[in-house]
Amino acid sequence: MLTFILVALVVLLLTVVPVMIGARIVGAKRTGFWMCLLALFVSSLIVGIALRLFHGGGLLAFFVAPLGFMWILDTTYLRGLGMVLLQYLITAVIVLVLMFTALGSMLHMKDMMRELPIDGNAPAQSV
Repeated sequence: MLTFILVALVVLLLTVVPVMIGARIVGAKRTGFWMCLLALFVSSLIVGIALRLFHGGGLLAFFVAPLGFMWILDTTYLRGLGMVLLQYLITAVIVLVLMFTALGSMLHMKDMMRELPIDGNAPAQSV
């Protein structure tokens, strides 16, 4: 259960928090958690429909994504576009920090394992 809660918190950190920060930076009228979650959901639906209709226009998704933010968070299209850019940038920074934190702890664990004393008289374990 604790693992599920931690995974849910990391997913929220990687998705909703960058939208909230981006909304506050660009000056959107609604910046609450639930509104940002709804805007993210609506924006994802709009992008999914647009990609389905236009058969995988990846660049189109970048320009259609601000529509959900614009409608839900009560802002302009250009501010919504800025919010998408900020969301991508903030998410990339969070992912990099988490990656280097996890990578650093794994490297530290590897060094700790090297320092473990190994008993030469212990019987070998067969597989």
